[in-house]
Amino acid sequence: MISTLRKTALLVLAASVLAAAAPDPVGMVRAKDTELRALLKQQKKAATPERREKIKTLINSVFDFQELGRRALPSQTWKSATPEQQNAFVTEFRRMVENSSVKQLDSYESDSSSYQPAKINGDKCEVTVKMWNKGTMSVVVYKMKQENGQWRAWDFVIDDLSTMRNYRDQFAKILKEKDLDGLIETIRKKADEP
Repeated sequence: MISTLRKTALLVLAASVLAAAAPDPVGMVRAKDTELRALLKQQKKAATPERREKIKTLINSVFDFQELGRRALPSQTWKSATPEQQNAFVTEFRRMVENSSVKQLDSYESDSSSYQPAKINGDKCEVTVKMWNKGTMSVVVYKMKQENGQWRAWDFVIDDLSTMRNYRDQFAKILKEKDLDGLIETIRKKADEP
């Protein structure tokens, strides 16, 4: 009886330690949002390449680009790609998304934000944020999964428009005319645009 109680107590203790070790996805999103707002204010006062790089890193640090890239391609295309093609695609896709996000800094501004409790289902979760900018509300949903103790987003839905779905639709159209290597080259050129 005592050993069963000890085992149960150890299991409860282990579970609570693991739960405490896992970061709060809402807290993570809130912290990134706060840091981004501060950087955007600094950037408006004095734009520097260093601040732009910090903003780019911060905006994109929440994404799991491997997962986002895998989901952005038609599944048969991803499955038939070589590991080298998959890596090249994810690398160029990441560069394109990072550069695109810096070009659209105004879309990250908000007057205030309200964070809903996370909807967690095992290693997956959704974090919903209501953002107000000049009296207009937008709803942003981070679709995330936990990997190596960190929550990373594989999709970012703004007012029901999915980033992942948008890229998947664009890439499917390109793949009707080009093969995967052609798509990677198209993305590389887009990522290189100033």
